[in-house]
Amino acid sequence: MPDFAKALEQLRPRRSGKRRSESDNPVSSLSRQLSFLKSHLPFLPSEPSTIEGDEEVTALGRHLVIRNSCDDAHYHGKVRLGRFAIADLQRFMTLMKHSAMADNRDSIVFLDTETTGIQGGTGMVPFLVGIGYFKGDAFHTDQYFIRDFDEEPSMLLALSDILRRFNLLVTYNGMAFDVPLLETRFTMARLSSPFTNLPHLDLLPGARRLWRNGHGSCRLIALEEKIVAFLRGPDIPGGMIPQTYFDFLKGKGVSVMASVLKHNLHDIVSLAALTVCACDRVSGIPAELDDPLDVYSLARVMEHTTEWMRAVDYYELALRGELPQPFHSKARENLVVLSRRAGNHGRALSLCEDLMNHADFSMVGYESAAIHYERFEGDAHRALEIVERAMDRLKDIPTANRRWLSALQSRRDRLMEKWGQTTLAPNSEILNSVPE
Repeated sequence: MPDFAKALEQLRPRRSGKRRSESDNPVSSLSRQLSFLKSHLPFLPSEPSTIEGDEEVTALGRHLVIRNSCDDAHYHGKVRLGRFAIADLQRFMTLMKHSAMADNRDSIVFLDTETTGIQGGTGMVPFLVGIGYFKGDAFHTDQYFIRDFDEEPSMLLALSDILRRFNLLVTYNGMAFDVPLLETRFTMARLSSPFTNLPHLDLLPGARRLWRNGHGSCRLIALEEKIVAFLRGPDIPGGMIPQTYFDFLKGKGVSVMASVLKHNLHDIVSLAALTVCACDRVSGIPAELDDPLDVYSLARVMEHTTEWMRAVDYYELALRGELPQPFHSKARENLVVLSRRAGNHGRALSLCEDLMNHADFSMVGYESAAIHYERFEGDAHRALEIVERAMDRLKDIPTANRRWLSALQSRRDRLMEKWGQTTLAPNSEILNSVPE
């Protein structure tokens, strides 16, 4: 309290002349002290009466639009948004098996919604739809906000008009949530959907492929901190957003609603920044100090593309790090297949020997080693020994895969025929000991 008393003393007018009575003193009681402070301290925050924005009028009514922009030099976390390149995005989409392409950077729109949650009657209503897009060197955001439910048709009509200017939509889990929701609302408002012929990139599946192994949660707010290096600071939890909007409709909580707008704004810009990071991940070359699990994940992406040779280098790099099990074994198994495809049979055999000597059974290790000795060294006897060794190990594994044993049995029979011996019947004791 001493600091409070000093602040009050400084606010008191200078005494001159006669002594004032206590009843005349504006700070003679606690209530008067607080009133006095409120009237004399203009920096104290006050509750806004409404959400600031541009009121937009359409044929179906009116709604609010909150507009913001940032220039080419703006950083969101460690990402400068201005370096977003269409060529990098096209490469990312090709590697992720997306057939759609964007003409140029200005033809891409990022979208995120905030809703009322599941409610009776009219269902879930998107009371706030935020979009982001490049225009020249700047990145713009428009947030379409309805101040009451009767403004939804007007908002949808305006949103439809602007979305038709773009030829690629980017969302985060929008394939499962945002787009189906908005399409339902367009239908209920008897408006044609702008999503019908609009190609759509949902970044979430690609983000999971690149970062789930190394970082666990792939929620946008988690990856913006770990990958984009953006810290939001105080942020309204998503679960509170529906109730905040209903409070706003009742005429209270306007300042809290402003935090919802800020939350949505962060989502849009973070989506654009994370897209840049995803493009960087597939376009750049991993460094020695990169997280081995991230490098492993990138190799998994590359091995099923025309750039599969890059996956060989990435698996080798990941194995030089401290990959935990079972990723370590899986990386070696995949590298066996790729090394054999690349003609590096010595490296493939070395990996097979490591896998066969590991405590965990590896079908790839045994089968690939048998293939190596049979096809590349012409040693059917050695190949047969490896197959029988694998079958003996499977016999002692209660949870062994029955299909593995059947495949090994078939290879064993064929090798024995090739080696000049009579084909033996399947070992029924082993087959019956292995579950389906």
